[in-house]
Amino acid sequence: MRITLLLLFFYCVAWAQPPVMELQSYGFDPIEVSIPSIPNDKLIKLTQSWAMEYNFGKNTVDITEVTDNSLTISSFKKNAFYYRNYGEVFYFRIRYTMKIEFSQNSYKLSFNVGDIYTDGNVLIEYKLPDYFDSSGKLKDGYSALDDSLEKTVNNIVQSHYDFIVNYR
Repeated sequence: MRITLLLLFFYCVAWAQPPVMELQSYGFDPIEVSIPSIPNDKLIKLTQSWAMEYNFGKNTVDITEVTDNSLTISSFKKNAFYYRNYGEVFYFRIRYTMKIEFSQNSYKLSFNVGDIYTDGNVLIEYKLPDYFDSSGKLKDGYSALDDSLEKTVNNIVQSHYDFIVNYR
């Protein structure tokens, strides 16, 4: 009996997570996230609060295109990804945009990496697709870029999700 309850608990906890965002050569595909039923106006306010709290003291945040059921958040993330090339590690800062569209018991989240900056805040010309070859695989010399960026993006998405479902 205890084992059954324990397995049920772990199943419920594992189920209550947003889908994992995976890096493609063009960026990230949008995800659909299930949440408890919450009115859209409350979800908008919660998301605005999360954005301000998540970026407090670290980065500026822009909240734009606010409607009855959607909004767009733009901010920066320091050390968002890195790659190793010939034993040397290079860290990068990104400007990202999250577009979130709510519908009471779910939301669609689109995550876009815009500008990329060096660790010294110098804008670089490369965009995400430039790190991939024509077949969609990372170019040589950029090991760890995909894993580190996916980890950062999924941490941001998870933070938002946790804030939404734990607001009570």
